[in-house]
Amino acid sequence: MANETTTSTLDDLTNASIVEAILIPALSEQPGLALKACREFSLIGRPSNVLKLPVETAWWGTPYDRGASVDTELDATQATALSNTAFSSSVATLTAAEYGVATALTDNVGEDSVLDGSTLLDTFMGRMLGALTLAMDDDYCALFASLSNTIGTTTSDLTVAQMLAAQQGIRRRGANCDRLWYILDQQQVDDVQNALIATNAAAAIYALAADRIVNAQPGINNGLGDDRIPMTFSGYPVIATGMTDTANTAADVSGACIVPTSAYNDDRGSTTHAMVWKRLPRFETQRQAKSRATDLVMTARAGFAELQDGTGANIVTDAP
Repeated sequence: MANETTTSTLDDLTNASIVEAILIPALSEQPGLALKACREFSLIGRPSNVLKLPVETAWWGTPYDRGASVDTELDATQATALSNTAFSSSVATLTAAEYGVATALTDNVGEDSVLDGSTLLDTFMGRMLGALTLAMDDDYCALFASLSNTIGTTTSDLTVAQMLAAQQGIRRRGANCDRLWYILDQQQVDDVQNALIATNAAAAIYALAADRIVNAQPGINNGLGDDRIPMTFSGYPVIATGMTDTANTAADVSGACIVPTSAYNDDRGSTTHAMVWKRLPRFETQRQAKSRATDLVMTARAGFAELQDGTGANIVTDAP
């Protein structure tokens, strides 16, 4: 056969494909972890990018010293004058850094795209906000290493006993809170889930008691949704993230057990971390006639710091 009429001979009348007017999102870490965990403060409109937060120093004794400090400082004797007790404080310092992302959108893209101009702008703005928020999450997760209380054994998998020890230590150090979070590296989540299904003598003998204490349950969507909670442990959410840092020359990964912000936790001084805003995320456009393009820019200024060291535990265990 010859002289067939094909899409090649009628290429002016036919399209090789139809482009649907959508943009399928790329796979990504879910942003917003820091915004949910940290107590927020504002420097917007104030003449500095550094905020100092006074933190009270206990003068009535320390938690879990079996009353030794209280007895020493506050016991009184009849007809004997009391000695002064000095009130003192330390300080938590929050310094706002700048975050920014920019792209140039050429006129041709806007004119030739199957997406209209407003849809394109909305799409870019949403992606930019997500990227900036992930950058903030990364800086927030870097704070885990500075927590002075560390749980875990280098180059060894995370265990159920270590998960319990992390929250037990927070209780012993005097935290008064209504919420607790585990924020773990993906490998750490896998390790503790594997430990929960492993056969061992203690589980066989004390199965019901152990189950009630550990109280491990799968998350509503097994960590596949926006919340990234594959399970709860001892009644508290376990958040899986790929934003945590490595430790010990990348032999380990670093997660944390922390007290997140809430009205109750903030009031009791138990919230582990804080953040400060100097500039909320700001989206701007600027037409560049010479380049036949439009600059799309989003910036923000924010900072993160440890607020209450005793209410957090750094969890350092084997990397994959």
